[in-house]
Amino acid sequence: MSEKIVIYGLSAFSEMMYHNFTKYSDYTVVGFCVDQAFKTDDTFCNLPVIAFEQIEKEYPVNEYKMFVAIGFSRMRNRALLFNKAKAKGYSLVNFISPQAIVRDDLVLGENNVIQSSVDIDLFVTIGNNNVFWTGSILGHNLVVGSHNYVSGNCGLGGNCLIGDACFIGNAAVMVNNITIANESYLVAGTVIVRDTEAACQYHGNPSKRIACHADTGIQIS
Repeated sequence: MSEKIVIYGLSAFSEMMYHNFTKYSDYTVVGFCVDQAFKTDDTFCNLPVIAFEQIEKEYPVNEYKMFVAIGFSRMRNRALLFNKAKAKGYSLVNFISPQAIVRDDLVLGENNVIQSSVDIDLFVTIGNNNVFWTGSILGHNLVVGSHNYVSGNCGLGGNCLIGDACFIGNAAVMVNNITIANESYLVAGTVIVRDTEAACQYHGNPSKRIACHADTGIQIS
């Protein structure tokens, strides 16, 4: 019997994850939730929408699990919503595409998305609430923190350490033995050949620091 889950969020990403879970997992999505201040409809994808503040009354935490579906436009919100769901007591589920290549020694947290054609090598550790988009390669002995968003066709080198709340744009790559500091923003196509500084943005080949965002966090329009 499949486990029942609720998706937290009403966005294009939420809709995409609804279809992913429905078609490519053993989970059954029974509904959606969103903060009351942002609740404008009673249904989404033909399923009920419940105010997050009341969600555990409709879907008790001992009977249902949750997936927090949040994208990258305000990266600090990824941790915020994840922590709100955990504070309710929900177990959060992972989505791993059946078309992904994942070694059986992977150490994986919760609320992660591993999309199709992602290739994860040996001895990799991944925290919570990360997204790895289609075609990205995760090298051996890689350690990834939490709340990161890795876009399509990225190359994360072996023995690298990636912190928390980083955004890695399409086709960005890094050489082996690199540390990507918390809240690093790697613009699409960037080639990282040395450690980054926290809350800074990088672009180019080889990469150069072009901006910093310690006050606001990563914001992408």
